[in-house]
Amino acid sequence: MRNKLKRAKNKTMTEQVYEKLEDLIVFCEIEPGTVLTEAEISEMVGAGRTPVREALRMLANESLVNVSRIGILIPEMSGSTQLQLLEVRRAILKLCVEKAINRLTELDKKALQELLDVVDTQDDVEFLHWLKLRHKVLAKCSKNQFIYEELRNVQGLSHRFWYFYAKKDDHQDGKRLHKHILEAVLEENKEKAIVAVDALLDYLEEFTRIHSI
Repeated sequence: MRNKLKRAKNKTMTEQVYEKLEDLIVFCEIEPGTVLTEAEISEMVGAGRTPVREALRMLANESLVNVSRIGILIPEMSGSTQLQLLEVRRAILKLCVEKAINRLTELDKKALQELLDVVDTQDDVEFLHWLKLRHKVLAKCSKNQFIYEELRNVQGLSHRFWYFYAKKDDHQDGKRLHKHILEAVLEENKEKAIVAVDALLDYLEEFTRIHSI
């Protein structure tokens, strides 16, 4: 049995289970196509059935698991699903940067600059967590709580596809493109930010098509 999760001061047990399962799925430590029971997952993450069930509900909202009577299914990789997700990410991210620039505060600028200051030092795993924080910070800049929820709902499967196929050069390209978006928002240059979003999503769509053959 794996070590039990200990309750963190600033996170509920459900949040901890969610984050641990998300990492296991995104980094394919649980292989796509696997079917598990709640009991097996509880043993795997070292937590009780109630937080596991709640975490699975959250993951199902993000399409990272499918919950049915036969068990908990980890979805297979799907290029067509990725392309659909990227269409949604493009629209939401454009809305996010537009509203962020309209409503940017000095505290927002500080948070964005802190992200830019550390991104080049992140390894591949740390970059995933940087991306999750980037989504949260940028959505907070937009002053629209629903933007963050929508971004979170589409990012998990996209991240899994990326980390399954991405090489070192891909990670460097990804960092560069994400940085361009934040830099444009900091400059409060809406046109440049939209161009940067399109550049990132064009790159990700091409990446998906290449690895879906």
